[in-house]
Amino acid sequence: MSDERDENFREMAALGNVKAVRAYIRGGINIDGQNKMNGWTALHWACARGQSDIVEILLRAGANIDLKNNKGELAVDVCKSDNIRALFPGHESESSRPATSAEDKSAGDSTEQAFVPNYLANPDLIKAWGMPDDVLDTAVAQGESGYMRQMQYEASVSGGNNSRQQQQHQLQQKSQSSAPAPVSDERELLVYCNQVDESSLLGSVFISDTRQTVAELGDVIREELDGVPDTFTVARYNGKQTVPVSTKQETFNVGRIFRGSDDAVVLK
Repeated sequence: MSDERDENFREMAALGNVKAVRAYIRGGINIDGQNKMNGWTALHWACARGQSDIVEILLRAGANIDLKNNKGELAVDVCKSDNIRALFPGHESESSRPATSAEDKSAGDSTEQAFVPNYLANPDLIKAWGMPDDVLDTAVAQGESGYMRQMQYEASVSGGNNSRQQQQHQLQQKSQSSAPAPVSDERELLVYCNQVDESSLLGSVFISDTRQTVAELGDVIREELDGVPDTFTVARYNGKQTVPVSTKQETFNVGRIFRGSDDAVVLK
């Protein structure tokens, strides 16, 4: 459960869910937990996704800014915004700092309409704004009155009576109904180039099993990862061998092709 909770925490940071991130931190989450495959922390994801509010929360909570991912990158190295980079101690001024590859890429795309992946343009509202079950269940175990105080505190810092009413309503729904919460079909897929080994790992992407096709998966990879070949075909690594994905299969939903929990993407 701990690994799944850590992954949920990192995903909430990537999506910019301030309420959930604060609740995880108050619940004692390992703020510096790293993904076992790529080494990314919540701070890496928040920086890469431009979530300035989350970055500030993590830094104030004592997130380790010296942790590197498996590509040797600090969280500040994957920032796509100078405003976010400026939140880090010792950050260089724009005039003295050389352009990074991510900025070069952004500059190259400035004349084109930026591609927005479907899972960001139409995010899962439960994950983007709601409270994950593993946070709510922990709160209930601590006692409803204590949880209500926490929710009221979150409302006061996020602003307005409207937020407080929404959060209280959410608590009432949970206590009155035993129906399971909707489960998101979005998951993380590791992406490799040519072969599956640590030196060929390009990174990872979050993708929807049912709302995105294999072709759209390729678009997300081009948009979010560095070092991606100009042209490539997608293949599936099933834990034992690499299986090509045909042109016809590119119209299939991601979950129809990448079914196993250990499946990974290989670019050929």
